[in-house]
Amino acid sequence: MGYWLKHIKKLHANGLCPIDICMGSARKQQKIAEREEGLLTQAHELVDQVGFAGLTIDKLVKTATCSKGTIYNHFSSKEDLISALSIRSLNIVIDLFDKAIQFPGNARERALSVIFAYQLYSQLEPTLFMCVMSAKTPAVMEKTSPERLSIMQEKELQLTAVCDQLFESGINEGSLKSEIRTVADLTFAMWALSFGSNALLMNAKAAQGIDRLDQKNALLSNANLMFDGMQWQPLAQDFDYQKTWQRLEVFFAEYIELLPV
Repeated sequence: MGYWLKHIKKLHANGLCPIDICMGSARKQQKIAEREEGLLTQAHELVDQVGFAGLTIDKLVKTATCSKGTIYNHFSSKEDLISALSIRSLNIVIDLFDKAIQFPGNARERALSVIFAYQLYSQLEPTLFMCVMSAKTPAVMEKTSPERLSIMQEKELQLTAVCDQLFESGINEGSLKSEIRTVADLTFAMWALSFGSNALLMNAKAAQGIDRLDQKNALLSNANLMFDGMQWQPLAQDFDYQKTWQRLEVFFAEYIELLPV
């Protein structure tokens, strides 16, 4: 089971899990929203057990307390359900990124904080971490409701804006020069490095190219190589980013506590 899922289920049990509904919604609408959130948690647990390829509406029906017709009132298809899980995944990342940008440090350290947060997300929810790839395939997007696609795009824009602002902050303070590369280029580079590094560290640990690494510090090393390549000051040779990484472990302690010892 994903470790963040355990956290969500505990919130459900204590009646503390937030539901996205309008303040003026009627009680009936609130119940519908709560039921959908519960179904999503059950689907989340199913995905942890059988993966996205094994997820079906029929399997969800077997674990749910409502009919197939009711489930289809919430999710128009398996693909729509996958997109709903992707939105949940994006919400987890947004929660982590919102904390990451509060880290006290220079612009490059705050960028490292976001990279650290993304690694935490991959460790907390390794199955959902790969959901972004499934949700973006044409087969899934074509069968996802327009409303859900719109929500997904909005969430993605939120995450992109966080990374854009970090690079803009570095440019504005003069520590990062960007005469050739656009902010969009820099944000994509950071996402590609973070996603690729975490996916390999998580799924290919036994590979020779990874097995020989200091895996605890591999992501920090990659990030420093990338930021040094961007000439983002201070360079790794002039600043102890290992201490920054250690400070981040303390800063994110409440999330790290959710992971197994």
